[in-house]
Amino acid sequence: MQIILASHSQMANGVKKTVELIMGQQPNLHAIAAYDDEQESLEKLVTTHIEKNPHDKFLFLTDIIGGSVNTTIAQIIDDKKNMFLITGMNLPLVLTILTTKMDNYSSEQIASKLEDFFKEARKELKVVHVAAQEAEDF
Repeated sequence: MQIILASHSQMANGVKKTVELIMGQQPNLHAIAAYDDEQESLEKLVTTHIEKNPHDKFLFLTDIIGGSVNTTIAQIIDDKKNMFLITGMNLPLVLTILTTKMDNYSSEQIASKLEDFFKEARKELKVVHVAAQEAEDF
């Protein structure tokens, strides 16, 4: 499965670099920094990845729902099989996806597994109030 991180500007590159700092190089992980100066269009960057690996499954993770990166990718993959789009990209989610081998999963199994990941990811969202924690420790 090819995993494409796509964002406005450099967020996708930053997440990819952080993942590879933790896990080492990931040959199936790619980043698209949309709308940076002097680069190809987002449409071209996405279709190039798809054309390079026409028989692979693709999982696209974008930065924000309703944003131009998300809507553009949604339009490109709309009628294609074995392509998934997730919005709200974050480091724990990317790490979880990369450590779960889904290459032999059916599309339905992948969709179900992704839903499980989302449930777990929601549990990781917490307000951390350092001062309150310090008071409890003493």
